[in-house]
Order: sequence, then structure tokens, then C-alpha cells
Amino acid sequence: MESSLITSIGALLLGGSAAALFWKPLMAGLATIITSNRAGGEIITSYKEQVVWLKEANIALRKENDDLRTRHEQNMRCISSLETDMRLMKNSLGILRTMTEVEQSDKFSKEINRLITTLETISDDNC
Repeated sequence: MESSLITSIGALLLGGSAAALFWKPLMAGLATIITSNRAGGEIITSYKEQVVWLKEANIALRKENDDLRTRHEQNMRCISSLETDMRLMKNSLGILRTMTEVEQSDKFSKEINRLITTLETISDDNC
């Protein structure tokens, strides 16, 4: 019986010391797993926040792009209208020049020629 008692006490001491030896690494391993899972969760949360932010930024950029496209189309219509007006003015002045050549009015004819030249230089600079 003494032998079994000594063996039991020895086993208990060795088991306790083995548990004490492995307790710290076991707890450190568990702590690492818990922290890495928490950190992984934080990373996933951060990615989700970035995705939401990017979606909102994309929506804002699309709206701004649509607004710019609308303004561009309005500006193109305005430019087209102004070019048409300029052609009409040039043609009208050409008709007036032809009419003044018939009447032989030098001062009026020179002024019309100057206006036509000005309109031509403006249209050449813009195109």
C-alpha cells in the first residue's frame, strides 16, 4: 500500500507540475486565438466600413458626373445656337454689303466689311 501511495503522490506531483508547465503556453495560445479573432473581426468591420464609404463616394461621383454631362449638353446647345446666330449675322451683313455696293456708300460699306472681318476672326479663333 505504501508503494501505491507513493506512486499516487508522485503521479499527482508530476501531473501538477506538468499542468503548471503547460498552463502558461496553453493560456497564451488561447489568448492569441481570441485576440486574433477579435483583430480579424476588426479588420472585417474596417473593410465593411470602407466598402460602404466607397459605395457612397461612387454614388456621389455618379451624380456629379450626371450633372456635368447635363451642363455639357446645355453648353453644347448654347454654342450651337450662338454659332447659328453668328452665321445669320454674317449673312445679313453680306446682304447689306451687297446692297450698299449698289448704292455706292463708302463709309457704310467699310463699316460692314469691318464687322464681317471681325466676325470671321472671332469664329476662326473659337474653332
